[in-house]
Amino acid sequence: MNSKMMWMVIGALLIIIALILGAVRYMGAYDFGVSYGSGYGWYFYGLAGVIGLIGIILAAWSFMKTEQPKKEPAQ
Repeated sequence: MNSKMMWMVIGALLIIIALILGAVRYMGAYDFGVSYGSGYGWYFYGLAGVIGLIGIILAAWSFMKTEQPKKEPAQ
């Protein structure tokens, strides 16, 4: 697996993790030990948002990154 594809996969995984964390917290299926503060826990959604933003940046950066052409050995 080349470097470009690896970073794109890592970015996609971070986006999926952020979506799952946000959805699970929104549905109230699990409290994640953050029952203090206001009802919805903006801090938790902020953390999930930052994880998702990092994933988007990694995926976009790897998509825009151009690969260097391989140099052929001189004969």
